[in-house]
Amino acid sequence: MPFSLRCVLVLWCLIAWPALAQTPKVAAAALARAQAQGEAPVFVLLKTSAAAPAARGASAARLHPQVRPDVDAVLAALPRRAQSRVLRRYQRVPGFALRADAATLAALARDPRVVRVDLDVGGSGGALAPDNALVLNNLHEVAGAGYSGAGMKVAVIDTGIDSDHPDFAGRIVGQACFCGVGGGCCPNGGASQSGAGAAEDDHGHGTNVAGIIGGNGTVAPRGALPQVSLVAVKVLDRNNRFCCSADIVAALDWVAANHPDVDAVNLSLGTDAQFAGDCDSATAWTQAMAVAIGNLNAQGAVVTVSSGNQGSLNAMAAPACVRNAVSTGATWDFHGGAITYLGCSETSTAPLQPTCFANRSASTDLFGASAFVTAAGINGGSSTFGGTSQAAPQACACAIALKQAAPASTVAQRMDAMSLSRTRIQDPASGRSYPLLDCRDAFGLLNPEVFGPLPMNGSQPLIPPADPPAGLSGAPKPTPTSAPLPPAPRVAPVREARESRVRGALRLR
Repeated sequence: MPFSLRCVLVLWCLIAWPALAQTPKVAAAALARAQAQGEAPVFVLLKTSAAAPAARGASAARLHPQVRPDVDAVLAALPRRAQSRVLRRYQRVPGFALRADAATLAALARDPRVVRVDLDVGGSGGALAPDNALVLNNLHEVAGAGYSGAGMKVAVIDTGIDSDHPDFAGRIVGQACFCGVGGGCCPNGGASQSGAGAAEDDHGHGTNVAGIIGGNGTVAPRGALPQVSLVAVKVLDRNNRFCCSADIVAALDWVAANHPDVDAVNLSLGTDAQFAGDCDSATAWTQAMAVAIGNLNAQGAVVTVSSGNQGSLNAMAAPACVRNAVSTGATWDFHGGAITYLGCSETSTAPLQPTCFANRSASTDLFGASAFVTAAGINGGSSTFGGTSQAAPQACACAIALKQAAPASTVAQRMDAMSLSRTRIQDPASGRSYPLLDCRDAFGLLNPEVFGPLPMNGSQPLIPPADPPAGLSGAPKPTPTSAPLPPAPRVAPVREARESRVRGALRLR
């Protein structure tokens, strides 16, 4: 390098680095990484005119406007080299991800359109026969009552799906991949892919999660909704890891843009970073997650997320900590002796006992029986996983069934119907109590007439139901729009660090 150029660079560093260190826009971790390694993976959040929801609940959610012109303008003002270092940009999330050197960070710090710049982070997926888990969460009767997911759609953002597994035959309606680990971990070797084969699972976690929601029972034990349509988005690599939160935001943004009719979205994954309480405004990328989840809420989808498996008593991973996501912890689903699993040990286990590994905080929404769950597996077989990852898809399946039974209900009402469960579990480790997922009870709040005597096949509910759908003493399925209120609407206890949600009775209109 010519001596004169070296002098210019040294002079620039002496002037720019102190200014950058003083700005609240650019996180210190991003500056340190760029200084040490020449550049850093960062997430850039832009100012937006869209109003943020004042409280939890999709009744306040609004679909964010298109952001391409704003992002184009900010990128145009950056050093020329930065144009080729963009990793992710979005349709309805006001931000982008790129690898930024010192000059790029300085330019972003000066731009009044930039709210903040944070170092991007990675994370991982959080991983009895499902009949036992489904029974404990009262999901086993849903399909038999006529709510098997027919005509409904779920998106599973995970390691992908075994696309030719018999348990999903004819029901995978969309695939995409946003996987930047190692420069690209999509099936095509790149960091992005869409279309048939784009979400092929090379780990097994995502196939198990999808099977819990929608396996039809041909090979593995049946899932909750054997007729639901599936959209699979791969963001985790063969080691069940993701490199960057930017990939998670990309997946959420893609689902909102390409499948606006999706009824629920499940993410059994989380960042290594953990947050106490709601994290919507904690970093640039948690704000972007909140916008992306809000977009899906505005389109009518409940978003369920596993709380994580690090055993924290006062924090959760992102995006579980986002206010408008349904965060789910895990309980055991069997009686057993001493066990060590996911880095922690129990002297014994019992159904509905909170697991020692589940993250939980004052803002965790639900617990669900999920250790262990057997469902579809890669290579056309079955697999058994245990963790908060297996609780979230059960909440997701319940949310879809609730929408199928009460299509006039709002996202907030479906979330409330699950979190107002009459069944609560005590958690001695944290000193708190939490709602247990009880889908039959949630049906009682949104559509009390659903569960009459169920058609049985021996000792098991008859699935799929007879034609016409049974489950109502032979009567036609009730019209969801006329669902009466329960005689005494329940009110959940206020939890610290989160405003109580407006319970104003669960009216469907």
